[in-house]
Amino acid sequence: MMHFNVKTLLLLSLLAVALASCEKMAVADDDETPAAPAAKGNVTLRVAGSADGGAWQTRADGSAYWTHLCFVLYQGGAKVASVTQTATDDGFGQASLQLSPGSYELLVLAHSSDGNPTLTTPEKLQFTNAMGFSDTFYSYGSLQVSSEPQTHNITLTRATAMVRFVIDDQLPSSVAKIRFYYTGGSGALNAKTGLGCVASKQSVMVDAAEVDGPPYTFDLYTIPREASASLTLTVTAYNAQDVIVKERQFKDVTVERNMITEFSGSFFTDMPSTNPVDEPDEPGQDTFVVTADTEWGGTINKTY
Repeated sequence: MMHFNVKTLLLLSLLAVALASCEKMAVADDDETPAAPAAKGNVTLRVAGSADGGAWQTRADGSAYWTHLCFVLYQGGAKVASVTQTATDDGFGQASLQLSPGSYELLVLAHSSDGNPTLTTPEKLQFTNAMGFSDTFYSYGSLQVSSEPQTHNITLTRATAMVRFVIDDQLPSSVAKIRFYYTGGSGALNAKTGLGCVASKQSVMVDAAEVDGPPYTFDLYTIPREASASLTLTVTAYNAQDVIVKERQFKDVTVERNMITEFSGSFFTDMPSTNPVDEPDEPGQDTFVVTADTEWGGTINKTY
């Protein structure tokens, strides 16, 4: 059996204290910002803002304009790499890709439809009625990749025109849904030209229980096939049994890229109840007023 006297115990205690003082205590530093994860590729792409106003620099600002981002690289007309993101993804608005040195065509597409369009070719980015049509932004151009890491800030341009259809009078209680059907625009974008590339038959159905008013405001998006175009818009109100309550057609609804065409009036009141189709308005009866808008190029106001 080993015996320790008082002096031995004192020496052992002092030795333990000395050893403890040499250890480094592991503590969390609340003031230290965690390091950003290392990039996974040699090319980093960041969505920086909009060429048409309403510039943004942060994820929060960007996701107010769109919920989906597509970063796509093409070579010789074929897609070779892509990254798609939604607003809930970490790092939304920035993508990193590992690319071999060479020349590429880069597409960045931003939208808020319920699904991404076909991305096989930049000449036909096709949205459908089923996924819906939203405000859409894009950038397309050449990208030269070398052996050195590189970062690019991408500026997006609006591809869409908007028709803001406003119903000033009260919706009848029998109305369950409203359908907007319009032709003359496009649901597909040619990123090389910035114009619509398909003569689409676009349709949007709205649940009447989900709108507040009057006035009731409905935003409809299309991609003009020319710098300035006109739509034929048919608005149909249905009851719960899909019977038409009211239907009206509006011809020559002018649209321009990056412009809002606001079309307002009394839709239900003082109108026959036999599903009329409006005749074109007489010359001089339409009033157009263009005003500045911080996010769009302007607003064309028209009454029906």
